Amino acid sequence: MSAEPLAPSPVSRRGGPAAPPGRPPRSGRARLVPVDAVGPPARRAPEPPTVSFALPATTTVPAAEGLRPAACASGPEGRAADTVRTTWVALEPREDEVARWFAALLFSIDPPLRALFPASVDGPVRRLVRATVLAMSSVGRADELDALVAAQVAEHRGLGLTAAAYESIGVALVAAVRRFATDPRGPGDVVWDDVVEQAWVQAFSLAAAPMEDAARRAEGDEPATVDATLVAHRRLSWDLAVVTVEPHAPVAYRAGQYVSVEIPQRPRMWRRLSPATAPRADGLLEFHVRGVEGGWVSRAVVAHAQRGDRWRIGSAQGRLTVDPASGRDLLMVAGGTGAAPLLALCEDMAGWAHRPVTTVFLGGRTVADLHCLDRFAELAREGDHLRVVGVCEDDPLDPEVAPGTLPDAVVRTGDWSGHDVLLSGSPGMIRATVSALLVDGTPLDRIRYDPFAD
Repeated sequence: MSAEPLAPSPVSRRGGPAAPPGRPPRSGRARLVPVDAVGPPARRAPEPPTVSFALPATTTVPAAEGLRPAACASGPEGRAADTVRTTWVALEPREDEVARWFAALLFSIDPPLRALFPASVDGPVRRLVRATVLAMSSVGRADELDALVAAQVAEHRGLGLTAAAYESIGVALVAAVRRFATDPRGPGDVVWDDVVEQAWVQAFSLAAAPMEDAARRAEGDEPATVDATLVAHRRLSWDLAVVTVEPHAPVAYRAGQYVSVEIPQRPRMWRRLSPATAPRADGLLEFHVRGVEGGWVSRAVVAHAQRGDRWRIGSAQGRLTVDPASGRDLLMVAGGTGAAPLLALCEDMAGWAHRPVTTVFLGGRTVADLHCLDRFAELAREGDHLRVVGVCEDDPLDPEVAPGTLPDAVVRTGDWSGHDVLLSGSPGMIRATVSALLVDGTPLDRIRYDPFAD
């Protein structure tokens, strides 16, 4: 990632990527739509049972055989991860009940932990359960587990969780899962016996050990969060705002990453936000926030945040990065405020001596949702490596944007099988776009997005 790209492949000035030598153009493909002058482009819990998660002194996280979408079935660690995954898939319809039971157990085992969570614990606890199960199902794949551990420990530090809390989390999680796996009203295909329980204990031990180590190392490092002051708030619509905060100490991040934030209107309720600019000399962070249904933090930011508010900023995480050494052209697909990290990446790449040829699709339901389109267009005017197209679902007659959904617009416009792909937006948009690209021939290992546990 320290090198810059090789010679980029050609891109047609009238549309999507030019067909590689020896390959005829794909038929039925529409050109990119022009944008300006840019060109186409909870009950009382029972007493918890005693469960020990102590690892033998010689136990280490196993070496990875490589990141694979499928489960790693070799070795005891892989079998434990497979068992966790299988059990959780069956219990997922009762996830909310499992999370509430887990919370009741956790706070009865370790009452001081309750003060670290907001009054309404459902959302944060559900995210904690999902993230922990995700880590447990990744043991045996060291690269994947390491990435999850780094992100989770950073978030846990922001909450105030220390290494000492992981034992209580493990006891509560296994007991809660056991409670619903053995519930006669639960899914009939859930198997829970001594072997399954031991697999859950082993998987948690292997996932928690590196978390505990990382948390202990971090306790002596820089503070878990940085205070910041909100210096600008611009409301673009009833549910969308652009805010700028000034950290009181430098926040280290790369373009494309996200940080967790806490606002005074919603204490102890953390929300992930992606800076919409590359790191700046003045240290300011710009966020694009849409108030979503049931989003306590996002709606408070849009409607009630004001200049002078004190925010807390957690450490940066995320793996939306551009590999300049790949030598491949780049496809970026963003829905709504998911454009923020991709805008930061495009801004960062504008300063490179050799930039990958990049096509950006920015989608929304209405033209008003494409609030970043002018920023991308400005960057495109500054260099001929960038093409941008707006996609609008509900206004198919607007000549400046492509009609339809993002996945449809992307696959009907060009052949992206030779590109690196970055996706950012809602989980539904990401799932649909990944599926469309895979069907269209894009390899899975070329597609990147941040798999938020929430």
